[in-house]
Amino acid sequence: MQLQVLQALNKWERRDFTYGDADCCQFAGFIVKELTGKDYLTDFHYNSEDEAYQIIRSNGDLEDTVSTVLGESTAEIDSLPDGSPVLITLPDTQLLGVKLGNQAVCLTLKGLARMPKEFIVMGWKLWGQ
Repeated sequence: MQLQVLQALNKWERRDFTYGDADCCQFAGFIVKELTGKDYLTDFHYNSEDEAYQIIRSNGDLEDTVSTVLGESTAEIDSLPDGSPVLITLPDTQLLGVKLGNQAVCLTLKGLARMPKEFIVMGWKLWGQ
């Protein structure tokens, strides 16, 4: 599965971080769609940071928002196959990324970044191992 995730990562086109086009949720959604063929973001349309945060606040927080689409989350990160969407918590923000080995890959304002496992707090299992 790791090879498929790397292939999906290579298909992601580098572009400036823009809410609704190239943000952490759009990135994770792209990778999941490449791996599963299913587009989980069809009902989410936003074009600004304010619009994105309005959606998140209307559901509670980022975990709740993602769970409305992907179902129940798990804190058992080791049980997730590579490519699974994961929630990363940093001191000042939360990000959505995808699991890759013992890390997560996510899109930040500065581009793609790898985050250590310690920052992954939740994930969603969308397919078997």
